[in-house]
Amino acid sequence: MNTHTYYLRAAIAFIVILITGITGCKKAADDEVWVETRDVVIQPYKSDPIDGKQYLDVIYENVGHDTYRKIKYQLIRRTGTHIDTTERIILPETVFAPKDKHLVPRHIGQSVVTFDEVKAGKVWAILDK
Repeated sequence: MNTHTYYLRAAIAFIVILITGITGCKKAADDEVWVETRDVVIQPYKSDPIDGKQYLDVIYENVGHDTYRKIKYQLIRRTGTHIDTTERIILPETVFAPKDKHLVPRHIGQSVVTFDEVKAGKVWAILDK
């Protein structure tokens, strides 16, 4: 077998594997449909001062009857007259079952609070089937 045939076969095999991987990933992503919900309550707030510094704490609670794998919400912060809205995702350690209530853990190096007020807007979730 000459060198050109070897490289051609290797390139075709690579392309087949790449297409198969992309199609497999796409099918998994298609199963994840974000659905707006009122069954998950998000409560962001300023923490009690720790060494004179306050941090953002977020409690999330499942008040419905469904179980969820992922939660996405709008975090609305007001500083003076400026309002900033961002989307955040919560990945529960286990399936988020009805009546569960958790505090989002703080990550190392989380910055201190610089806003005056905070609240949650819309909430979306991915159901656990």
